[in-house]
Amino acid sequence: MKINCLNTPVCGIVLGVLLLAAAGCQSSATCKYKPAPVFEEGLPHVSEYHFEKQGSQSQERLMLDTGVLLEINQDICNESRQEYRFNVKGNFSQFPDSLWLKEATRQLVFLSTFSPKQSAFKAWADVIELRRSDMRLGEDREVEPGVFVRVDRVLSPEESTLVLVFSQK
Repeated sequence: MKINCLNTPVCGIVLGVLLLAAAGCQSSATCKYKPAPVFEEGLPHVSEYHFEKQGSQSQERLMLDTGVLLEINQDICNESRQEYRFNVKGNFSQFPDSLWLKEATRQLVFLSTFSPKQSAFKAWADVIELRRSDMRLGEDREVEPGVFVRVDRVLSPEESTLVLVFSQK
């Protein structure tokens, strides 16, 4: 089944930012568009919030009431990419790759419930779930021409991180 991203709400958050950024980039690395926050203070499930931007890059940090620290890094001019890092305490190295792909969809569905602005995360979750059997950790998966999703993980005995990267190339 082919998903036409341009006809779904998924373009509202991630793809919209990526496409605007690509259109706004100039060869001198001066960008017409600046990164915008994906979230905001005062949302349900967010106990701490911080947003900082510098030029074409930004970092957003959210401490969620689930104990997850979510870090979002955006670069909307060079690679037109958003990276979501879900950090949790604990060693999850014994879990199979398939669990990380399933957890990616679960986290995106959770984020989609925060407010109408974040509802498009559910569409991204659906795309990953649909393509999950063909996806491999650490590999970019083209979901539309020029639009890629990557799911990965970083493991240590103290902390585990689920990494989601949305990019336009």
